[in-house]
Amino acid sequence: MVLEPSPCSDPLSVPGLEPVLNSLGISDSRAWRTRWADVGGSSLALEAWGHPVTDAFVWSVGFPLLTALEGAADHPQRQLFGLSGLPGCGKSTLTRWIAAAAKVIDLPIAVISLDDFYYPGEELDRVMAGNPWRVPRALPGSHDLSLLQRAMESWRTSGLLRAPCFEKSLRHGKGDRSGWSEQRGQVCLLEGWFVGVRPSSQLGDDPLLTTAERDYQPLVQKHLGRYVPLWESLDGLWHLRASNVEATRHWKRQQEETMHRRTGVQLPAPALNSFVRMIETAMPQASYQHLEHANVVVHLNDTREVLELTRA
Repeated sequence: MVLEPSPCSDPLSVPGLEPVLNSLGISDSRAWRTRWADVGGSSLALEAWGHPVTDAFVWSVGFPLLTALEGAADHPQRQLFGLSGLPGCGKSTLTRWIAAAAKVIDLPIAVISLDDFYYPGEELDRVMAGNPWRVPRALPGSHDLSLLQRAMESWRTSGLLRAPCFEKSLRHGKGDRSGWSEQRGQVCLLEGWFVGVRPSSQLGDDPLLTTAERDYQPLVQKHLGRYVPLWESLDGLWHLRASNVEATRHWKRQQEETMHRRTGVQLPAPALNSFVRMIETAMPQASYQHLEHANVVVHLNDTREVLELTRA
């Protein structure tokens, strides 16, 4: 694994980074950088990224988020953080790095994906039947929220997070559960593409929606409303915001190519196109591009370079 050259000479010069660090109680960014450099800096858990990553991303996104989680670990109650962003934006990779880095420096952080709480295969097929995009998962309503809620309540009480594992390559790419995981942590990081997204009243405004898509949007919103209690239990929310929704088409294709190299399985091109169409049209784009409740928003361009950080 290698570090790519940063688009800026000084990763700490990314616009908005200083105010974010200040909000985390960091008044001296140089001392903060030295502190993280002493435990490995950009090379900390480098292999966990799984692909070349820029210095700027590590220092302006990875370490600030790790710093926020480290601070939350000192809280007397267990803290739940959310991480959201369009499919392919890098949130799962970032979460994997957080888990690996936390292990190296002995931080009590558990990480989990909303995807791990998809229903088992047959039930997933049932709840996804009839959607106009014919996607096998990923829509609001495809997750076992009762199981997720019980897992979170148990973790809040005991510190033990027990969750199913979902393998997307199973059932010819439709996915299914594959075992269970157990983690302990004072802080839990929950990632998912619509984590923190609230129901919207601005439905059917896009003239490019098909009749079937327009008719299905209210059902998506109804399902989305069931997630709100979970969103309201978040103690922090970070959002990776793409400069445009169309970026997910390229990112998702890259993601599928990676899965094909790893498992030999990938979504056929028509299914991939339908998935991206679902992302673009299932919910009003403003509802997942502008999260009012996000504590930190990381603005990315189409190649995932960090443009700036903003705070709510």
